[in-house]
Formats: sequence, structure tokens, C-alpha cells
Amino acid sequence: MDRQEPHRISLLKWLSLFLLFVGLPTAVSVFISFSIPYYVFHNPTLANNLSTIVPIIVVVISYYFFNRYLLSHNMISPFTRRRKTITILPDSGKPIDEKYIRSFEAGLNFYKNDSNEYVKRLAMIGLMYLQNAIAYGNKDYYLKARDYLYKAEEEMNGKNVTFETRLLVDNLSSKIETYKYRFGER
Repeated sequence: MDRQEPHRISLLKWLSLFLLFVGLPTAVSVFISFSIPYYVFHNPTLANNLSTIVPIIVVVISYYFFNRYLLSHNMISPFTRRRKTITILPDSGKPIDEKYIRSFEAGLNFYKNDSNEYVKRLAMIGLMYLQNAIAYGNKDYYLKARDYLYKAEEEMNGKNVTFETRLLVDNLSSKIETYKYRFGER
């Protein structure tokens, strides 16, 4: 079955669905959890306790089902940020935004425990810097790419990494070897 791309819904439609799935059940639960203990049992303490606990549980459960509904109908909330996709292809000559590379570098710390993912990210950052080095003709970027290659190879030694990760590091190595004469290395 071919899966369609999710579509972003309008704020008004999202708000109406949110009120239907979350607001209405919460309002009903507040009314019932307060009025029954208070008017039927004449117990204000029980009414206050229940009217606090029950709506919280109802909100959590309804919000879960609200998100499941959005997913099942292939909808995206208007508050969801769009993901930025980039193509890492050093031969393209198109530069990659420096902020994007820096954010990728900042995210490296989260993958220190997973050696496979950590090496993959090191190689990807190296490819990004190499792409910028080629696009701008900047030797500093080339040297950063080479440093990331060395870090990836060092991290890969003695560790069990997947074939895909090894291929990514080998690709970075061959690209750096290809372009080393352009940046004055022998």
C-alpha cells in the first residue's frame, strides 16, 4: 500500500478536533466528578479530590487518542515544525548552511554511547564540511572534514559497526583522497 505524505491541517480544524477529542471529555469529566460526590453524597472533600484527579487522567487519555486520530488520518498539527532535508553530496558544489552543520555537531553528544550511530554522524559531518570546502574553495573546511574522518576511523577501530557505517566512512575517505590535491596536500 502506497503511503501518502501527511498534510498540515488549518488551525481552526485542529482547534475544533482538539475541543471534540480533549475539551469535551474533560468538561464532562469535571462536571460528573464534581457534581456526583458533591450533590449526591454531600461530600465536598471527595468532590474536590475527584474533580482534580479524574480530569487529569481524562486529558492524558484523550490527548493520546487525539494524536492517534491525527496519525491515522494522515494529518499534521499546525504547530509541528517542518523538517529541513539536505542533500549531502560533495560533488554538487552546493554549500550547506553553517548553522545546520553546527547543530549537527552539537547533537553528537547524544550518540556517544551508540558507537555505530556516533561514527555515522562523524562521517556525515565530515562530508558536510567537505561539501562546503568544495563549494567555497576553503581549505579550513577541508581540514575539518579530514579531522572528522580521523575521528570516525579512530572511533571505528575495535568497535562493531554496521556495513552501512563502514561504507559511509570509506566514502568520506575516498572523497577526501580525491580532493586533497585541490587543497594543496600531497
